[in-house]
Amino acid sequence: MKLSSIYLKRSPRAAQNVNKVPFSEVMPLKLRNRVCGSTMKTLEDKCLYEMTLLFGCWKENDFEKGMCDKEIKNLYGCYNKYMTSAATHKELQRIEIPAPNAKNLTSKQVTYFLRMYPTV
Repeated sequence: MKLSSIYLKRSPRAAQNVNKVPFSEVMPLKLRNRVCGSTMKTLEDKCLYEMTLLFGCWKENDFEKGMCDKEIKNLYGCYNKYMTSAATHKELQRIEIPAPNAKNLTSKQVTYFLRMYPTV
């Protein structure tokens, strides 16, 4: 940039000298052959939207049971769908060997790959 020499005339920022700041290795610079098991919990699959609709309907209708049948059916349908997806997700968590072309891997599956191909 042509103007940088004009603006930074008094104290231009020079490149850092590598010999002034030596690298000190605190930990070894390689990956471990395992991954800690952590789960990611999301709130989007747990029927919160349907619950808020049901509570809003109850509030509008002074908590009468017969007025909000549609919202109750939607909540039960969402809950049943969530429970089936949670069961299939739990089954997939137990599998240690990943499926081919899997996009979301569990910590066990990543550990399997790291043990299969360890870092040197």
